[in-house]
Amino acid sequence: MPERLNVSTALERALGILEETQDVVVGRPAEGGAPEWAERRGWSECLLGLSDAEVLQAERDPARWLAARTGAPESLRTIMQEVSALSTRWEDVSEPERGSLERHVKRRKQAQLDAFSEVALREFAGVARIVDLGSGHGHLTRALALALRPQEALGIDWDDERIARAIDLAGEGGPRFVHADGNRVEGDDLALAAGDLALAAGDLVVGLHPCGDLGDALVSRARDAGAHVLAVSCCFQKIERDARHALSKQAKGSGFSVPKHALGLANLSPVSFEGSGSLADKRAWRQTRLALRLLLEARGVGLAPGAEGRGVPKDRVRQGLAEIAALSLKMRDLPPATTLELADASARAERAHASILRLELPRHALARVLEIAIVLDRARLLEEGGWHTNVVTLFSSRTSPRNLAIVAVAPR
Repeated sequence: MPERLNVSTALERALGILEETQDVVVGRPAEGGAPEWAERRGWSECLLGLSDAEVLQAERDPARWLAARTGAPESLRTIMQEVSALSTRWEDVSEPERGSLERHVKRRKQAQLDAFSEVALREFAGVARIVDLGSGHGHLTRALALALRPQEALGIDWDDERIARAIDLAGEGGPRFVHADGNRVEGDDLALAAGDLALAAGDLVVGLHPCGDLGDALVSRARDAGAHVLAVSCCFQKIERDARHALSKQAKGSGFSVPKHALGLANLSPVSFEGSGSLADKRAWRQTRLALRLLLEARGVGLAPGAEGRGVPKDRVRQGLAEIAALSLKMRDLPPATTLELADASARAERAHASILRLELPRHALARVLEIAIVLDRARLLEEGGWHTNVVTLFSSRTSPRNLAIVAVAPR
């Protein structure tokens, strides 16, 4: 484990960067010219002047590349230097040696489970109960039950089919799995609030990629109960509200709040791993989504930023514009797209995307900072309550780019 982090100081640095660049974070470049934030800062000429080869280089690590870019505006270089300096603390770790696989567990998932187990054995040996919020098929629950040998290991998930699969994989004598909604904090149907599902002091609450609201609920519920935490977050945009607001007093004091449409930025990663597609693939998919947006707007559909993707699974985007246009238009009770409409939207998107790729670079550089700030806000909530807290890079980004773990030991 690296030297323990000063969570408050790191959060202050992240919030400072985001406060200075709030308009960049929320302002996606679009068809029709440079965004206001790029024009006002004098960044447009530099970004739009990049060659295709330079864009390819920059996309691998936008912050570091722009910070070192000769001739770039000083304000751009300064911000990118601050981003790189902050992110260095959580630089990637090496991929683990390939070990044995549990039944029905993919290799990438097994590497994540092994990393969780290693930290859990070091930090939380002897806990009586493990509670996995958002347990899915129960892989993490089973792995930690095997590593820590607690009196009880409990997995909780809102999806009946996943719970049924987890029960089947656990077999007789394995961890217990229960259907309940870990996001809920109050309400008549909240099974988590009563009985033996209620969190208790000394429990170890874990989560491997709890999405959106569940990530916030996990640390909030653990703090209320006095439980330890070991969790890696994911999919920050999957929230029910229009924006994510701060949890910790420190972040609340700075006014830290991110609109829902901008939270997806925190999931962005240039790293390619099995099934994720290459950088070229990801560029093509973003261009396809842009074409869909232009097609919908041409039909008179009003769209909030990012709303063109609503109801369109990622795997369908990979099948091309015709596929997702058919899906999106049907969902909106609109007639199918004509061949001419599809061709026009594709051509417009291709023309616009070359500029957008360049103008997006500073925004993409801020993706990791946004992720770091949200994770640190959650960690700081616990620290303010007396938890001994750290945030570490738990596993390689080749295993999963969402790899920042909160490791929090509850006060005695």
